[in-house]
This record gives sequence, C-alpha cells and structure tokens, in this order.
Amino acid sequence: MKKTLFFTGMISLAFLFSCKKNVPGYTEDGYSFDASLPVATIDSADTAQFLLSENPDVISFYSGEIGHEYANRERTILQGGRLQLKFETRVQFQPADTLDVMLSNDFTGIYDSTNVANAHWKRLTDLFLFPTPASTLSTFYPSGPTSGDFVDLTDSVIPGQPCYLAFRYENTKPTNIVWSVGKLALYNVFTNGVPNAAVIDSNQITSGNFAPVQFTDPTPRVTTSSTYLKISNSTTEPFGSQYWHVSRPLNPSAVAPDAPIVIKNITQSPLAKFNYVYNKPGTYKATFVAAYKRLNFDKTFIKEFTVVVQ
Repeated sequence: MKKTLFFTGMISLAFLFSCKKNVPGYTEDGYSFDASLPVATIDSADTAQFLLSENPDVISFYSGEIGHEYANRERTILQGGRLQLKFETRVQFQPADTLDVMLSNDFTGIYDSTNVANAHWKRLTDLFLFPTPASTLSTFYPSGPTSGDFVDLTDSVIPGQPCYLAFRYENTKPTNIVWSVGKLALYNVFTNGVPNAAVIDSNQITSGNFAPVQFTDPTPRVTTSSTYLKISNSTTEPFGSQYWHVSRPLNPSAVAPDAPIVIKNITQSPLAKFNYVYNKPGTYKATFVAAYKRLNFDKTFIKEFTVVVQ
C-alpha cells in the first residue's frame, strides 16, 4: 500500500512539473528582465535610448516627468491645489435671482431635508453669472465672464476635509420655473505643473455626482437628464418650498495618481529597445515596471535610471 501511495505521489509531482514547464515563457532557470541606458546625459529634444532584454508580458514606463513619476503612482491627495468651478445655466419662464450656489463643510452626507437644513451652507451665488430676464429661453449661459472661466472656491473649503456643493431653488413667488445646470466642471488646479484633477467632470454631472433633495412638495421637482441637472416649479407651490441638488462628498485636495505608458503587452513580440524624447532640461528618474502574469506565477521587476537632460 505504501509503495502504491509513493508511486502515485511521484506521478503527481511529475505531472505538475511537466505542466509548469509547459507554461509559455517558463524556464527552469526562472524568468527575468533587464534594461540599460548607454547614454544617460542628453540634450533637450534628443532621444534617450533604453536597451531591454528578456520577454516579460507587460512593460510600463514612467518618464519621471511631472504627472509620470513612479514615486507618485499611488498618490491621490496633494495639498496646494486651488478648487475651481464653472458651469452653464438656463432658465425658462422666470427671471434670474432665484437659483443659489451653496457650499458646506459640515453636511452629514445624508440626503434628506432635515440634514440639508441643519448643515451650514455658504452662499456663493454672487461669484457667478446667470441668465438675465431677457435671455433666450433655450440657451445655456456660462457662469463666468467667458465660457472657459473658472471661479476659485479655495477660500470656502477646509483643507483635508470633504465639502459639498449644491444648487438651491427657493420658491418666492407663484410662478412657473425650470432651471437647468449643465457642463459643470470642478477641478483641483495646481500651479507647480501637476496635472489638474477633475473632482467632478462635466461629462458625468448626473452619474451619481448629485442627489435631489426636496423640502415640501411631494411631486418630483428636482430631476436630471443625461447631461444636466434640473429644478422645476409651478404656480401651486407653497412659498418657501426648497429644491436642492447636493453633490457627493468632494475632496478639495484630490489628485489623480501619476500614470505610466504601457510600451509592451502580452500579445507583442519581445522589445529590444525603447526610445523616449525629453523636451525640457532637467534631471528625471525614469522607471520601467516589467511583469510576468501567468497562472502559476506572478513576478515584477523594477529598473530605474537617472536621465540628465541639458
């Protein structure tokens, strides 16, 4: 019986070893990756040529330029940004001066009338432009002096704390009204060259970024379309009725992690060299991340180089 078990075990080990050897790219000596940089000092706009060896499944490259630094690959928070907002509005059936832009640093994140009412909200309306009574009803108007202008909200937020942006309508006269808010873009803007980070992207204004809150009337008055927020009212609404669009929690220090470029994937042939052009003088930490991704093993190699661009 013992001989049978021993023989069966030997067959199993041989089968497993054979399967492992048959995995593409596997060798008994292991798997590896290497890179070199024959010329580490180059002139601006010249090409840095890296020589590569072996055949990993995926190779990614961080150039070391701002926004592409390996050391910042997991960074999602960065102090020193300026929180800036722009949007467009359209109003139908009603003059302006009835829609407010609000910001809170202590809203609970519970989207009901009680929690909205109990939060402290700062009115930012006067920082923006809105349609006038003579505006064309079907036209959206930019919130700044020109279409691309942002308004800085940095002084209204608390660094390191989430904040909430809201659009509020309060019924002050018996009239029909339809407000629409579109092309909203809220960005953390950095002056040291770090790429601007979208806190809310204009293409995703209605994709879970805002929640409707109504205070009195049970009829749905706060809605969304595929591209804009909408607040409506009627002549039968009681005075003091409030309708809000309140954002998800916003991080005024959020920043996108630095990203590499993928220079090889698993379907491509081995890469013997890689060329990259640095357009600005400086000292850069270039980094290759090479990985084998297989069923029976997962191995990553990191190769770093200092590139001096004169």
